Amino acid sequence: MSRVLKLMVLVLFISFWNCSSSSSDDIEENIEQEQVDNNQDNVDENEDSEEENQNEEGSQPTFLDNQDPKPANKKWVKVEVLSDEFENELDKNKWSPTPKLIYNGEDRGWYGSKRSLFHEDNVSIADGYLRIEGKKFDSPKYSPKDNTSNPPVRNYGGAYVYGKNLAEPGYYIEARMRASQTAMSAAFWLKTEPIPCGENLNFGENLEIDIQECVGVFTGEKGDDWTNDDWAVDSQWDKIFHYNTHRHSNSCNNIDKRETKGGKLSLEKNNSEEFHIYAAYWYPNGDKVDFFIDGNLIKSVTPVIAFKGPLRLIMSSNFYDWIKETTKEEMGFDKPKEDRYTKFDWVRTWKLEDN
Repeated sequence: MSRVLKLMVLVLFISFWNCSSSSSDDIEENIEQEQVDNNQDNVDENEDSEEENQNEEGSQPTFLDNQDPKPANKKWVKVEVLSDEFENELDKNKWSPTPKLIYNGEDRGWYGSKRSLFHEDNVSIADGYLRIEGKKFDSPKYSPKDNTSNPPVRNYGGAYVYGKNLAEPGYYIEARMRASQTAMSAAFWLKTEPIPCGENLNFGENLEIDIQECVGVFTGEKGDDWTNDDWAVDSQWDKIFHYNTHRHSNSCNNIDKRETKGGKLSLEKNNSEEFHIYAAYWYPNGDKVDFFIDGNLIKSVTPVIAFKGPLRLIMSSNFYDWIKETTKEEMGFDKPKEDRYTKFDWVRTWKLEDN
């Protein structure tokens, strides 16, 4: 019995030892697998975080698939001095809310079309928007440059906000914007500085790129005597993506009228009903401009001459000369102030650099 008992004890000990060893191995394997899983989770979280940062709004220009003109060896870098999310007060280091420009003692500012008056009081920032108020005056006003011996004719108030730093060829420029519910324009554009043509940086040329210009409310019908033709009626300027390149006549070139190349896209809804992202890629050599809406390339335009010099970036709301004046109600000027704002959600400018 004693020998049998000893044998049984020995067998039980060996079995217990084997089980303990196996359990320990399993625990170590489980710990190692758990560490691998945790490491993989960390990698996945980092990749997700990097992807989220890459896709963060405003970190890259707006393009749909296969629409980005960027070469493979380049990357987009934001031009901060011409970009703004308009979250607080207007940054006057970046933008001027008044068109006034004194050059050698002469006021060379442009204060709007003949029936409109640009003024900084109509510019504000609230709720994350740059807002330009459209209004109808109780009585006509003069601009600082008007001849006060003539009766005033400026019945409508708007504004002209421009970048204090010039935009350059090679920039991609975009804005998310919406027109007001008035007959005022909503415009996002670039223009040669208003200084003598012989001294500007466009080789004496007066050049303009209209990324978008439209109106919030369109007035008038075909056959009206307010216009010489019906192009504005046919184009439905209150539901349009309208883009252009203009070479203006001036004393430094040999043309006798404006030369234009551009195009338009009809929209299903009015420009006052929804925001769109309007953009242009101004090629580095200045001989082509691509126009986009909501990241989609609409047309590549070849200007009549290469746009090689820097231009001012402008956000404005004007009363066009060809808009028919009807009643205050029909033109939308009886609406609450909130409905009379042309709104810019943001403006972003980009340039290409080597990877």
